[in-house]
Order: sequence, then C-alpha cells, then structure tokens
Amino acid sequence: MKAGVTELRRRLPGKKVAATGFCFGGGMTWLLLASKEARLAAAVPFYGPFPENGNLAGARAAVLGIYAELDTRVNATRSAARTALRRAGLRHQIVTYPDVDHAFFNPTGSRYDREAATAAYRRMLAWFGTYVAA
Repeated sequence: MKAGVTELRRRLPGKKVAATGFCFGGGMTWLLLASKEARLAAAVPFYGPFPENGNLAGARAAVLGIYAELDTRVNATRSAARTALRRAGLRHQIVTYPDVDHAFFNPTGSRYDREAATAAYRRMLAWFGTYVAA
C-alpha cells in the first residue's frame, strides 16, 4: 500500500493523496495509517476493524471513520480507533450510521441501505473536498 502511495505521488506530483476502503479494505486503510504513513492527507475507512494495539503516531491524515450501528464485530474496535486518533492528535470524525449493518454501502448485498449509503458517500466526498481538494 505504501508503494501505491508512492506511485500516486509520482503520477500526480504536488497533489494530495487519500485512502479509503470497505470491510477488509477499511481495515487495510487503518493499517496504512498505523504504519506511520505520513503522506496521506485524508483517509476514510468504512467499517474496517482497527488493528490490535494500533498506534497512529506518525500519520498526518484527517480521518473519517464510518461505522454501522449493528456491526458488533467491527464496532468492538471503534473505541480503540477513537483513542488512537486522539493520542496522535489527528483531525478526525467517527460516524456511526443507525439501524444498519456491516456492508450497508454494498449495493449488491442484502445489507445494502440506500439512505445510509448515500449519506455516507456525501460525507466522504465532503471530507475529501475539505482535506484533499483544498
């Protein structure tokens, strides 16, 4: 993933880079942040588990964490993510969408929730607009 950041920066010199991912990809986004990746301007992990003993010191990204209220497995790591974000002094927001489960953003699955997915998508675009496009 760090090589991907390197390649994006090579192809888009002078531009800010961000990361997002869903489920496994959300967990990988957290791992990228925990790897002390300081070149990200923003990150939006969607219902990805925060890594055990994750430490975000060294990261500089503004982080928008997206969670689903009914997703007990991933939500079990939400407080650790919030604590790590605060300790690292990162700009962040944690948003939990009510009455939806893991994968609520996936339109091909039975847990898809159009209203929550639309709201989360708009919030993500606004986040990137603030921290990447600026």
